[in-house]
Amino acid sequence: MMSLCQGIFLLSALCCCLADNVPLLRSKRGTRFYRGEPNRQPARRTLLIVQLKKPSPSFETSFLCVDSETSAVRSFGDTWLRWKGQRVEFCHCALRGREQCHVVPVINCYVSQCYNGGTCKEAVYSSNYICQCPPGFSGAQCEINTNEKCAVGQGEGYRGTWSISQTGAACINWNSTSLRGRRFTAQKLDANSLGLGNHNFCRNPDHDSSPWCYVYKGTQIAWEFCYVPKCPEDKNRECVVGSGQTYRGTASVTKSGSKCLPWDSPAIRRKVNNAWRSNALDLGLSNHNFCRNPDNDAAPWCHTYKNMQLTWELCDIPKCLTHPSVITTPGIRSPTTNNNNGATCGQRLDNTLNRPAFRMVGGRYSDITEQPWQAIINVYQARHRRHFYRCGGILIDSCWVLSAAHCFEINEKADKLEVILGRTFRKQNSSSEQIFKVEKYWIHEKFNNETFDNDIAILKLQTDIGLCAVNSPEVHPVCLPERGLVLLDWTECEISGYGKNSEFSDEYSERVKRGHVRLWPKERCVPEILSGRTITSNMLCAGDTRGLDDACKGDSGGPLVCRTKDRMTLMGVISWGDGCGQKEKPGVYTRVTHYVDWINSKVKANPV
Repeated sequence: MMSLCQGIFLLSALCCCLADNVPLLRSKRGTRFYRGEPNRQPARRTLLIVQLKKPSPSFETSFLCVDSETSAVRSFGDTWLRWKGQRVEFCHCALRGREQCHVVPVINCYVSQCYNGGTCKEAVYSSNYICQCPPGFSGAQCEINTNEKCAVGQGEGYRGTWSISQTGAACINWNSTSLRGRRFTAQKLDANSLGLGNHNFCRNPDHDSSPWCYVYKGTQIAWEFCYVPKCPEDKNRECVVGSGQTYRGTASVTKSGSKCLPWDSPAIRRKVNNAWRSNALDLGLSNHNFCRNPDNDAAPWCHTYKNMQLTWELCDIPKCLTHPSVITTPGIRSPTTNNNNGATCGQRLDNTLNRPAFRMVGGRYSDITEQPWQAIINVYQARHRRHFYRCGGILIDSCWVLSAAHCFEINEKADKLEVILGRTFRKQNSSSEQIFKVEKYWIHEKFNNETFDNDIAILKLQTDIGLCAVNSPEVHPVCLPERGLVLLDWTECEISGYGKNSEFSDEYSERVKRGHVRLWPKERCVPEILSGRTITSNMLCAGDTRGLDDACKGDSGGPLVCRTKDRMTLMGVISWGDGCGQKEKPGVYTRVTHYVDWINSKVKANPV
């Protein structure tokens, strides 16, 4: 009997010795298996080893936790906080990859750790913190932009949520233990500024040609590029207009050649401008080291070290070569036959877009250069400490924007309003955008809130230099119509906006859309087809007889433009409708020809 036991013990020891010399491989799903010679089958292990001097690979794997709420990867012994409804849970990674969580009280952080305007909370009895992210952001520090749908340039600043490689493989979490020893992981000291964290989203931390990620290729780990859509090319992305307050490029070196510090560097924690400011998102500050101009300095700048001393320097970013022409003439802007590119209203500066291209419910995604007069009107909400989308608008002159009267609440203060021009993606910053505060606005004196008669408003943009918007391919005014202009029935026109994609959509469109509708005859624009609602002479109807293209909620205040004399002329302001995209039910628009004198009177009585 004793000799039998000794035989079993020796056999066990032999198995252990052999196992130590077998290469360790990882399958695509993360499980490990053992393989002997290249052409042999995996060795079978028939004996259980009950005493180990060091943890085996499979034992180590059992010490990992995957957060059931966020899919973040944690190691044995890690603690963290997570949201559970309106409450906060304290979690601990226990044996066998099990997470143990319970509700804990939290208080505001003494020093915020959250980006993009997130609210920081910390547990009363531990050093763990958690961020309450504003809409459109997620991640442990609100560093992930869930609304970022495309990559600008090479994608060094991409912080979106694309997580599939070009071959369709799922990306590996940058915090995964399988990436230990790799150059780029969530454990890297500057991981935050590179966009790396406890997630598996595509990033470009090494200035490659596009975002990429690690993936499993059979039993090996490799890297692949991701098929992140490219943002529309912006010729002015890496140059500055004016002092460069709207610059959102990727320059990260000062004029003297010094490398910029990340805006979330601990070295600048006590500086006024850093990634933890409540309005950091609006200023372009986040977990990156790109040059910015958050304080209206002479040009974009950044913090840096010079001779071991913390200082700041301006960045050497070129001025945009094509200086936009300036809109200076107030009053009516009627179509002209002047073909100087950019010299008149209603002319897209990209001539290829001025040819008829007819075909927002149903409309196609567009680029802002196709309707450079389209504006975004946002309103500030003190509760959330940020601006939210309200309506569309129409640029008619350098400092003047039209919209719908029903977009504004009674006695709403002008200083709560914000107008953004030149933006293709509603929430995404662009170097082509121009952002303005509103000095004052006027709702038509005879606006009827029940019938929406006289549904028109005009906004004056705020400026200290006598100039607001400047012409560019992305920002250009539309023409106002001549008095008494009448177009033929069924004339095909364009509508645009950031409104909902369908009547029951939860969200507004992330990207500007463009659709085509026809002007309906007066005799067909009647209450009977619009649920009995009143139609006045100050309204006009337009729709797609196929029921494909139509304005919808959120498009209000946007343009209905028609081609006259090779220029796009504003014939209507999107006002109301009976549903969205219903066949034989047109949209109703404010008839702009009835308000040319009213618009002109406001412009002339309130010079810039």
